[in-house]
Amino acid sequence: MKHKLLLVTTLIFGLLTRAQNLSDEKIMGEWKAINVEISNSDEVPQKEALKFMEDAFLGSIFNFKGNKVFKIEYAKTADDRIKELFLLDNQNWIIQNDQIKIGMDNDYSSMHITFQEVNGKTYFSLPMMRLEMEKISTDKPSKPKLIKSKKEKAETVDYTKSELINKEIDKSEIIDFKEIENPPLAPECKSNWDVEKKKKCTNKYINMHVGRKFNTDLAAEVNVTGKIRINIEFVIDTNGRPINITANGGPEIMNQNAIEVIGLLPDLKPGTIDGEPVNVLFKMPLVFQIAN
Repeated sequence: MKHKLLLVTTLIFGLLTRAQNLSDEKIMGEWKAINVEISNSDEVPQKEALKFMEDAFLGSIFNFKGNKVFKIEYAKTADDRIKELFLLDNQNWIIQNDQIKIGMDNDYSSMHITFQEVNGKTYFSLPMMRLEMEKISTDKPSKPKLIKSKKEKAETVDYTKSELINKEIDKSEIIDFKEIENPPLAPECKSNWDVEKKKKCTNKYINMHVGRKFNTDLAAEVNVTGKIRINIEFVIDTNGRPINITANGGPEIMNQNAIEVIGLLPDLKPGTIDGEPVNVLFKMPLVFQIAN
């Protein structure tokens, strides 16, 4: 019996119009996310791919303290991998260029939040979603507390280390990820899980890898507006390596970066049929919405 694929990896990055005349006093205090909007999520064949984002942020509390410390309390249903992707808690915040910027050691690159007020509603736009926010408390300015990193700053992604391997493989020797009963497994996925759980785990792992490695700054360099969709395909070979990586549909500079990011993917445990490793085709769309 074939099991239905429950998770398709999709990343959505929104570049939205910035608010004007934003002040510390306006932001200080606690804000609760009362609604989560993920652009173009209707295009995803299985919405479970993005549901874990909603589970993490719906009901979450953003606390911009008067001493310039930022705290976040994720929803109780938040996946631990979301917390790894959004390393935001216990950092500093500033307002710069009409955006709320979060970071530490005077490096405010951890997250940029666009503040919007539309028809009486307040929104925080993050790289992958827009949150409708409700202010639930206020705070007053106090002596700033500079947060120091307790570990070395993460090194810049070195795309030159990306392994781009191409092999000639007969199509009859490749099985689609959606069809295989024993799918490729990411390091943190367990072989004794059921098929649906294993596929969901591997999808999330690849999703988080791309979220950490993809150079989202490239979107600002592309002189286009509207939706950009990059279609990525690659084969996870019998050794668990990503090979024959292709990306198309977007600007060439973004297509190439997507290929390099997949080339940095750590080896997986290969998919199998009757205990024998097989080549597995994996497809994933990346969707960007770039505003004027």
